Amino acid sequence: MTRNTKLISLILGMMLIMPAALAAGQSGLATARQGTARFHNVAQAEAAEYESTLGSLGCFENPGTGGMGLHYLNGGLLMDGGEVDARTPEALVYEMRADGKLKLVGLEYIVLRDDAATAPQLFGRSFHAHPVLPLWVLHAWVWAPNPLGMFEDWNPRVALCPEDVLVFGS
Repeated sequence: MTRNTKLISLILGMMLIMPAALAAGQSGLATARQGTARFHNVAQAEAAEYESTLGSLGCFENPGTGGMGLHYLNGGLLMDGGEVDARTPEALVYEMRADGKLKLVGLEYIVLRDDAATAPQLFGRSFHAHPVLPLWVLHAWVWAPNPLGMFEDWNPRVALCPEDVLVFGS
């Protein structure tokens, strides 16, 4: 096989694989939305054992890049041995609005690095190492558009934290 033939075969193979991978990612995002739609109501999140990080970690923001909001963490899902399921993220991400209400804007999938030697994958994306904690993380802004990208950590369209709350990440 000539070099050009190998290159053409490689490109054709990628063209066949890429649509399937993209479709799988979109299907996974739809599954994530279906699995978390009820959590627009914070009481439903609390009933499902998600707890606010406001008292411990606070609200997350990076004023130069954007907000990440308030996280509601499910400790049972975090400590599940590294299982990843699009329907059940380890954390729910809420924007803290000026009127005091919370708006579900995104999801965060978290795996302890002790549970996975290499980065897990979901939606056709690899998790990345948290910059401080021994975690693999992946954000998915399924409830609020993010001009930086669906899976980026920070979202410039998410409001920065109110002045009267503990801020983490700035």
